[in-house]
Formats: sequence, C-alpha cells, structure tokens
Amino acid sequence: MEDAKDFVEMQGYVVEKLNVEDSSEVEELFRLVWPFAEEYPVEWRRRRCLSSREIAREISEGYYYFGIRLKGKLVAVYKAKIEGNVCFGEHLSIHPDYRRRGLAKAMYEHILRFAKEKGCVSVRVNILPTQIASVKIVKKFGFRKIREYEQIPGMLVHLYEKILDCDE
Repeated sequence: MEDAKDFVEMQGYVVEKLNVEDSSEVEELFRLVWPFAEEYPVEWRRRRCLSSREIAREISEGYYYFGIRLKGKLVAVYKAKIEGNVCFGEHLSIHPDYRRRGLAKAMYEHILRFAKEKGCVSVRVNILPTQIASVKIVKKFGFRKIREYEQIPGMLVHLYEKILDCDE
C-alpha cells in the first residue's frame, strides 16, 4: 500500500492513497465539510479546514491520506498517523451530497486493513459522544471506548480502540 497508485475496493468503493498532488482537492473537500459541522466548536472547525500547504506538509511528515473518488470527484477523505504500533485515524470527511452511502464504512474497513498491513496492533479514533452514527459504526467494527477527555477546552471526545486480530 506504499505506492501512491495503490488502492483497494471496499464496499464497492475504491479507496486510494492520496499524495501531495491531491492536496488542493483535499482542501476543497475540507472547506465543504468542516465550516458546517456545527456539533464542533468554531475553533475546532477552523482547525479542520487545512490549507493545501498544510496538507502537503502533513503528508511529508508521515501522515497518510486516503480518499474515495466518484466520477473523478474526491468525495471522502481520512488521514492516518502511525505512532509505534498504533494507527490513529482522524479527520474523516465526507462530502455532504454523498453521505449515507456507505463511504464511512468503506473508510473504516480500509483503515483496519491498512493498520494491519503496517504491523499495528490497534487502531484508535476520537468520536464526539453526540455523533450517534459515528458511535454506531465504530461499535459495529468492534471498537471499544477506552476513555473520554476534552480534546480542546469544552469539546468532550470519546477515544475508541480496536485491537487488531491477526486472524481477521
């Protein structure tokens, strides 16, 4: 999965590794999603609207970005960071016109496969407790809440972890 051209079909969608050349498309998607994610504090929403320069810097610093395109248009993105033997998934963003189509499910299937291929023993994600659909999907994939904390002042999140089984 190291090759930028690598992709995998999940849930009928092709999940591909994104690279620096895709930074502008990722920025555009973030700007369609995060300013309107009103369940998050304004400060957090602003932080999530990364510029293409910031995205390119993160990729060069070791973040992995993955996306799904439909008819050539980037409609879903997540990023992952590996620290030791743990893969952290974050910044899942789905174009508002393409929600409720199984894209998040495909992305979660992908991150579990990606983490296993990278030799990780677990995957962790932060979820707002009020995001019922997100809580439901991580539980469906076998994630368990391991703690709650304020990610920024006033924003309580639940940290979920999935221990990867070598036999899966």
